Amino acid sequence: MNTKTTIQIRPATANDLDAICDLSDQINAQHHAAAPKVFVQKPNRELDRQFWHSTFENPAGCALLACDGEQILGFITMSWHENTTIPFLYRRRICRIGTIVVSDAYQKMGIGKLLMDGAASWGRQHDAVEIRLEVFDFNRNAMDFYTAQGYGVQSHIMGMSLE
Repeated sequence: MNTKTTIQIRPATANDLDAICDLSDQINAQHHAAAPKVFVQKPNRELDRQFWHSTFENPAGCALLACDGEQILGFITMSWHENTTIPFLYRRRICRIGTIVVSDAYQKMGIGKLLMDGAASWGRQHDAVEIRLEVFDFNRNAMDFYTAQGYGVQSHIMGMSLE
């Protein structure tokens, strides 16, 4: 597959929810295996549909799909946020990536990069000055991918179980 000519990036619609949920199940299974106290084993499909639908119905959010014809190969979600309440932080519009997933069968083909580029373009169109994301420490492949895209560590989110 030549990703430069056959893959299209387009906004998601409600008609895409089943494919989005299927891809979400794929990444959720990987995350559950690595962090079973954080990620449920099998999410409720209807609640999953409602969650993903809300991501692209949000006026400050978007979900983009990577498609080869009618086949959905991956998706990315993002939203913009602007500090309006914390006085010691600049008021800057930030584009935040929520989720990115590429079907296992289509990884390492440049599709993730196309989705990340689409998110950056969407952020610029919405006057964002920076793009951010959060990645779990166990997900080294994702961290390597993001580093290759030019992302660097800005902060660390740390946790400790109280159970």
